[in-house]
Amino acid sequence: MNPLEQNIKNALHIDKLSAEEQQEIIERVGVVIYQNVLMRVLPGMSDEQENEFERLLDANASPEEIFGFLNTNVPNLEQVIQEEAEQFRNKASNIMSQIG
Repeated sequence: MNPLEQNIKNALHIDKLSAEEQQEIIERVGVVIYQNVLMRVLPGMSDEQENEFERLLDANASPEEIFGFLNTNVPNLEQVIQEEAEQFRNKASNIMSQIG
């Protein structure tokens, strides 16, 4: 399980759901959190790092390869992922409390 998936699982407290339900939530929420993480870390990358990242995306790199690259090039990646997962959880909780 990659760090993003683990952080989603921890932040949303979905460990009591079935494996299938957990995976569906992780995939849906993961896309949003992944995009937010990228929006935070890409501006801090050098041109060379950005070019390498684009090459990975163009080559349809696996999630493991992408996270490996980010782990190597973003010193505080784990913290950023945790913060974005927590922020998502807080927003979702706020929306749910407004609904009912």
